[in-house]
Amino acid sequence: MAVVLVATACVPSGEPVSWEDQVDASGEGLVEREFVAACVEANDDLGSVKAKAFCGCVLDGIQSEVSFEKFRELDAFIDDQRDTVTRDMLVEHFGWFVDISDDCGA
Repeated sequence: MAVVLVATACVPSGEPVSWEDQVDASGEGLVEREFVAACVEANDDLGSVKAKAFCGCVLDGIQSEVSFEKFRELDAFIDDQRDTVTRDMLVEHFGWFVDISDDCGA
């Protein structure tokens, strides 16, 4: 299973400051919704149900392992390196993200 490269490059220009910003009727914040949507799109080869389960797992792992600020650092890194980011780069700079993605894909 590939690491979710596009999944985090999803924070809209409103610059949320927490996971809970702009919560909708489902109880999910804007960043959570955007993350899952981008992740599902990036993993469309899994099929809709599996992609949603995988992306939900990755999101849960991120939220339990790192602060929102660390997530924003990952998001900015992927935005800056969009055309050149590799798994090795993510392992070097954001190993926690690769670990979470791998655990969820197992």
